[in-house]
Amino acid sequence: MNRLATTGNITWDGRLEDFKGSDTTQYVRTAVDLARTCGACPSELTPGGPVSLVVEIMQSTAPDGSEFLTFTDFVCHRWCSDPAVVVRQTPWEPHEMSPIAVRAVFTQKSSAGRTRAVPVLAYTLDQVLSFRENGSEMISALVSLLLSRGFQLAMSADYSAILQQAQPTATNCTCTLTPAGLLRFSSAGEVLYREQLNPQDADDAEWITAATAAGRILIISGDYLNITDTSLDLRTAARRGTLVIGTVPFNDSAQKSA
Repeated sequence: MNRLATTGNITWDGRLEDFKGSDTTQYVRTAVDLARTCGACPSELTPGGPVSLVVEIMQSTAPDGSEFLTFTDFVCHRWCSDPAVVVRQTPWEPHEMSPIAVRAVFTQKSSAGRTRAVPVLAYTLDQVLSFRENGSEMISALVSLLLSRGFQLAMSADYSAILQQAQPTATNCTCTLTPAGLLRFSSAGEVLYREQLNPQDADDAEWITAATAAGRILIISGDYLNITDTSLDLRTAARRGTLVIGTVPFNDSAQKSA
């Protein structure tokens, strides 16, 4: 039988603590903060209304003995679903997850009053992939990877603070645009993000122009970024300590070949 726990208006399966430990309550609150619609019916969730948390955990062991856990959560009206934790053992294989991204152009004013355009690529993954080594605390795979490549943790979601803090990452990180319009963010030869752009589209063209002029782009990434087609909310990621930033060189091969 599930042992139920309650945090505010959220009822959740107490077995989640076996996987999340001291991070459980924060994880539960974050899941509800990010949810907009019920995971069991198509209607919207009412802020503060009674909800249940259902968590699916995919568990696998890498060849080096590292345990990988992929968490997928569903926030449901309390009357639509009981809380639950479902654990599935899966064979180890390189995990393919889909990115969620948005591009934008920020503006930054210098102390001398000059304004410059800062091209931005913000991306996260559609699932949070965590791993644990030798019984240690859970570690975000995405955040750990980016920190190892010279990215920095950003503790504030304020865009002005991010623009002031952002520093160049490792020299093996780069962002390139091919003559065919394929945007690729790579590190040490590994493509971490790719997107097909259309230079004939006004928004894409504006971003490409800004990136080409600047010669660098600001990458904002990590777990729990709330990204939609029209908005970027970094508050939950900053609060969770999973917001990472860094600037990387931008290379427009189409311009060079022109």
